[in-house]
Amino acid sequence: MKKEQENLHYSEDRDGRVKDTGEVFTPDSLVQKMLDQLSIDWSNPPQDKTFLDPTCGTGAFLTALAKRGIPVDMIYGVELMPDNVAITKQRLTDIFLEQGMKIEDIQYHLDRNIVCADALTYHFEFHEYNEEGI
Repeated sequence: MKKEQENLHYSEDRDGRVKDTGEVFTPDSLVQKMLDQLSIDWSNPPQDKTFLDPTCGTGAFLTALAKRGIPVDMIYGVELMPDNVAITKQRLTDIFLEQGMKIEDIQYHLDRNIVCADALTYHFEFHEYNEEGI
């Protein structure tokens, strides 16, 4: 497996999912190159800018943002596949725990900001969800 694919999270039914949902993961090396193209001083990352990945998959862009210092409450994602949502939330949880955040604070934001929905029909009003995510 190529080095750039090591951090991709493939399901066991990879071929079926690609055919059914168009699921394609962005290699970490490409994520880094794309983020480097933004007009952002990553040595002093913005704390007041919102970042949204409308098809977040397993969170490649969102986890890269978290590692670059973007706060949990400024990271948003929408993903069609429930298992990918769970992976994204776990990856982000691990990063923010390493940064010293409390698990309750992390979960509070991730439960509201990372949602399982179809990005083509989702209303993108994250905070309208109740405790069950409905």
